[in-house]
Amino acid sequence: MKIHTIDLQFMGVDRSIAAYAVEGSGGIVLIETGPYSTWEALQKGLIEHGFHIDQIQSVFLSHIHFDHAGAAWALAERGATIYVHPAGLPHLAAPEKLYNSAKQIYGDQMELLWGKMEPIKEERLYAPQHGETIETCGLRLTAWYTPGHAVHHIAWEVV
Repeated sequence: MKIHTIDLQFMGVDRSIAAYAVEGSGGIVLIETGPYSTWEALQKGLIEHGFHIDQIQSVFLSHIHFDHAGAAWALAERGATIYVHPAGLPHLAAPEKLYNSAKQIYGDQMELLWGKMEPIKEERLYAPQHGETIETCGLRLTAWYTPGHAVHHIAWEVV
């Protein structure tokens, strides 16, 4: 297993938001996606590590806030399965309430900061149980519910 940090250069700032490509014996998985506003940086970062965005078949989210999960829909559209806490799943399937709530805070800066957010088809979403282990790409990732920062937070143990 090898972990590659992808600096998403949020708003042109180094080391403010990252995603992690975890390389297993059978491919790579992505932990976090960053916001859709950093989509190009995500693709570029993957290429710099020798990968392509279309190689990602599994995305593991710690929680659904835009800086962690905003681009998940774009990966789901390319066929990736998105692993998310059960309480977060409905918000990714129908993100209008989440997006509109954030728009009340960020106003006309919403698109610039976070980019768009599209619904994810439910067949592309999977909500693991607490302690459930997912096997993919030659890796084993165990979901541990860790409410605190968000009630829908998961810490992923990777082996």
